[in-house]
Amino acid sequence: MAGLGAINQVGESLVALLRARRDLLGAEGRLGPVPPAVEIAHVSLARLASAATPTAGLTLTPYRVALSEHQTPRAATSPAMLALELHYLLAAWSPTGADEQALLGWAMLELAGHPVLDRSLLLGTGVWERDETVQVVLDRQSEDALFRVWDSLQQKLRLSITFRARVIRIGLEPGQDALPVVATRFGHADADPLAERGGG
Repeated sequence: MAGLGAINQVGESLVALLRARRDLLGAEGRLGPVPPAVEIAHVSLARLASAATPTAGLTLTPYRVALSEHQTPRAATSPAMLALELHYLLAAWSPTGADEQALLGWAMLELAGHPVLDRSLLLGTGVWERDETVQVVLDRQSEDALFRVWDSLQQKLRLSITFRARVIRIGLEPGQDALPVVATRFGHADADPLAERGGG
């Protein structure tokens, strides 16, 4: 089970992975038309919707947090836990169509080549347990669904894909879950309740 910071750290880890692969392939001259210094940023919905439109690079934006169908039954004595799926929008930005296509194609190839993030790739000190893994799944999103994402951002449609990171199990550190008892009230009376109601 991971801490609450895991939700943000999944995106940070994915961006770090893409940056590391960019640097490695760039040093080996294997990026082809992809610029070796391409900017790759983890960008919030609010920033993508309100800030100036990027002119180059890749942006990774979490646009939905959903409950996973893989919920683990909770014992009465266990701390609360949720299993989540994180939905991301990955967009390419460039003045030319060829660069956009090369950027997005490369990023898709890298995500397909690294479908599982383990502790060697997941960032965040004290966030993850040793055996935590996150699976990356490219979506088969329809054009209408992708258009609705961009429309909700009040942005023109860009060359982009959506994908999911699953299953992120989050919870709080073990401790006291219930509120402390601040008052106790007991009552006692020497009376027969049936007699008081007129019963025999």
